[in-house]
Amino acid sequence: MYVLLISLLVLLAPQRVRIGDNPTVPNGVINPPKVLSYTPPFYTRAARDNRIEGTVTIEAGFDVNGNANVLRTVKSLGYGLDENALTALGSWKFSPALRNGVPVEVVAQIDIDFNLTTAPPAEFDDAIKVGAGVSAPTVLKRVDPRYTDEARAAGLQGTVILQAIIGTDGSAKVAKVVKPMEMGLTESATQAIEQWKFKPGVRNGKQVAVAVNIEVNFNLPKNK
Repeated sequence: MYVLLISLLVLLAPQRVRIGDNPTVPNGVINPPKVLSYTPPFYTRAARDNRIEGTVTIEAGFDVNGNANVLRTVKSLGYGLDENALTALGSWKFSPALRNGVPVEVVAQIDIDFNLTTAPPAEFDDAIKVGAGVSAPTVLKRVDPRYTDEARAAGLQGTVILQAIIGTDGSAKVAKVVKPMEMGLTESATQAIEQWKFKPGVRNGKQVAVAVNIEVNFNLPKNK
């Protein structure tokens, strides 16, 4: 079994990676893991106030299924951005690296960019995720999404996945489309989610803004 060192550059658009300047791998070309889905990291208020930009580089091992195991932080930015990079990376999905069409294990460096021009809005700064003492928000009021006429006529079914920030007031604001659908269903899901009301997440007894991924299913009734 081969363990190879590949430099993996994650750009702003998903599924764009490149192999860095490494020695040629013998006995075949390695196609690095590809990003299948991702959510961008949030800024921290301290980093934004200090105009911090740059790249956090994370080294991770990838198994033959594309699962990433973080090994270390190679390049740090500080101001809480390293932690936000690791938090975001935990929800990313990858395809495995391929050698002659066969999945192989690799060690890769993932560059996660922080750029104030393309960063999520400032209102999302310091948003955290569920876990490590943070309770999940719970839905108090749910609004069903509207099936568009075009999607219904085409028999389109599936799931839209949205990353939303649940504020301390229980409101939801969509920050990122993780998995879209055509024919207006992404927009319909977004409009519905932003009408939902939640009991906010809590950390150390205090209500906090929490980032969560929400799945919105579109299923047509079966003909009897």
